[in-house]
Amino acid sequence: MAGSAADAISPAVERSKQLLFPFKPEKWFALGFTVFLAQCGEGNFNSVQMPSSPFGGGSRPIPSAPGGGGSALPTDFQKMVDELLRTLNSDLALYVGLAIGTVLATLGLSVVILWFSSRAKLMLVESVVWDRVDVGPQWTRAAELGASLFKFRLWLALAGWVLIFGSIALGILVGFADLRAGNVFGPHAVMGYALFGLAVVLLGFPLGMVTLLLDDFVVPLMVVRNVPVGEAWRICRDEVLSGNIGGLLLFYVLRFVLAIGIAIAVFVLSCITCCISRIPYLGTVLVLPIFVFWRAYSLYYMEQLGIQIFPAPEPSWVAYDQWRFPR
Repeated sequence: MAGSAADAISPAVERSKQLLFPFKPEKWFALGFTVFLAQCGEGNFNSVQMPSSPFGGGSRPIPSAPGGGGSALPTDFQKMVDELLRTLNSDLALYVGLAIGTVLATLGLSVVILWFSSRAKLMLVESVVWDRVDVGPQWTRAAELGASLFKFRLWLALAGWVLIFGSIALGILVGFADLRAGNVFGPHAVMGYALFGLAVVLLGFPLGMVTLLLDDFVVPLMVVRNVPVGEAWRICRDEVLSGNIGGLLLFYVLRFVLAIGIAIAVFVLSCITCCISRIPYLGTVLVLPIFVFWRAYSLYYMEQLGIQIFPAPEPSWVAYDQWRFPR
């Protein structure tokens, strides 16, 4: 059954209105807390920033080499690399220890964030589908499926880390001779850039698509079908992906356009509220209708594909009482 990405917008907007209005502060703050947990460690609409110079100011001219119009960048770069190598060699054990400690601390924090955000993603789907916000019981119900989702996301994150550091190491290794000599556009350096870019495209794009499909379709299927992540992927393949690649491409093109519009609106709101909307958690509560709409959008798109997501009539408390996360 073909679904229309555009036709899913209107019911997603209406669902946001149903869940959040008339305004109830306790519901907004509770649901905002769930959204905040679910978005931890990810870019969201509150993190939109205007591009700025990496030097913190306007553009600066590159100093010219003495006696000509050539750039002094290669010489400066060579000096920087030589100085860096001398510094590392003088205190190699210290810098290696700091690097290992930093990586381990970052990994540990990332794992903790990944763990509780996995549960929160399931809780958010439950809230949007059944119009129910009870954070404590939801947290308990999401334990088993949350663990399944966490394991999958952990392996996915590790693959991303290997991709990033492996690509960087490969590019530096291939182009190191030219880079150390200050020849940033030498044949080996260019080959290093090309290998880095090729690795990012060939491996990064599939990982990115898996992440999008996981959040948009697999997580909701875990909740409404009460199945672990592996079974949810099988259902997604059979009922969402099969024979619908063109429709999914249109869905993500429209979603990208919507994201641009929403980012502009959030930026304007940030200016109007003197950046109050950028404060963690509080900013999430202020733009909660946007997050609810964003979550509901893919749910209604799946309904157009013939996948029942919302109980009928909506909300159906009988259906809700029959549904439980596995314990």
